[in-house]
Amino acid sequence: MGKQDNEHIGIFRQDKLMPDETIEAQLDGWLDKPTGQGGVIKHNGQFVLTNKRACFYSKAPFEEIFETIPLSKITSVETSSLMGYRVLRLHTAHDDLEFKTLEAKVLFDTLLAHLERLRNEPAGGSVAPAASAESITDQIKKLGELRDAGFLTNDEFNAKKAELLARL
Repeated sequence: MGKQDNEHIGIFRQDKLMPDETIEAQLDGWLDKPTGQGGVIKHNGQFVLTNKRACFYSKAPFEEIFETIPLSKITSVETSSLMGYRVLRLHTAHDDLEFKTLEAKVLFDTLLAHLERLRNEPAGGSVAPAASAESITDQIKKLGELRDAGFLTNDEFNAKKAELLARL
């Protein structure tokens, strides 16, 4: 996670996170936005999954992008992957969000599993703390395997581990 990505999450926590929300998972990546002249602009930022919303957040010197979809409004989820390039598409009755990332498959799959679990939870339901702690432990083990295999640096591993431990 780069310095700007840490800033995105810090600003998101401070300005965008609602009092009854918790961050479940996040990924570095980008959104492609069409321009009026038929081109596309790549906006780097963070996909943030909270217990209530799926969000994209990017803050640059001259613009801020904040897109959010309540989990209850997501009608379908699509993913695609090719040679380390991953796409997550969220659809609602009136809107779509297409997020792209180069994050490791295990991180992408973990976020996707969280998203599906939250979408399919009964309204007002919550996961037992033991299950949450268990999944966080599993995620840390997977991150350790990625580090040992050379896919993550020690700094990346420690940063993600700290994020996961903060949720306990």
